[in-house]
Amino acid sequence: MRQDNLPLIAILRGITLPEIEPVSRALFDAGVRYIEIPLNSPDPFTSIEALTAYIGDEAICGAGTVMTVTDIERVASCGGKLIVSPHTNVKLIAAALARELLVFPGVATATEAITAVDAGATHLKLFPAGDLGAGYLKSIRVVLPADVHVYAVGGIGLDDLGAFWNSGAKGFGIGSGVYRPGMAASQVFELATQYVRAVESLI
Repeated sequence: MRQDNLPLIAILRGITLPEIEPVSRALFDAGVRYIEIPLNSPDPFTSIEALTAYIGDEAICGAGTVMTVTDIERVASCGGKLIVSPHTNVKLIAAALARELLVFPGVATATEAITAVDAGATHLKLFPAGDLGAGYLKSIRVVLPADVHVYAVGGIGLDDLGAFWNSGAKGFGIGSGVYRPGMAASQVFELATQYVRAVESLI
């Protein structure tokens, strides 16, 4: 698989505007092509707009912790292409798809996963994956269409990737494993490189 399609989302929870350029460049240089700024970060829409202006032509950028259709409209107006939510809401899925955005509704049960798929989602965020476990994903995966991509997100470390991949995960969302507020860009690069290499070894 080409690195451009590497199924790894970097979650920049708590990032501030001055960090946007150095951190996103470090992630991109490490091989990350999907970058999410959760909406419970400081001044998130300003940061998303800066992120997409800086690196949006090279990486797929957008928002996490998306809770309302209004949030989706604002993300789209900032140039965002990625919508990640902690839950399943068919109105959010429809709004994102109507704007041709890549949407990852959060799921934790078979009912939520199938509801999201029926609403048109082709990518799902299993959350909190670390608490649910790889065995749980394997059970959920059985009832989902083969072409639906489930990303394991929440409490996932380097040592967990293989087990989730072998249980049917097709990607990962990583937060504090690659970025924490105030972290130097050089450290972000080093940590992200470890995850990129680990994911590349699986695919």
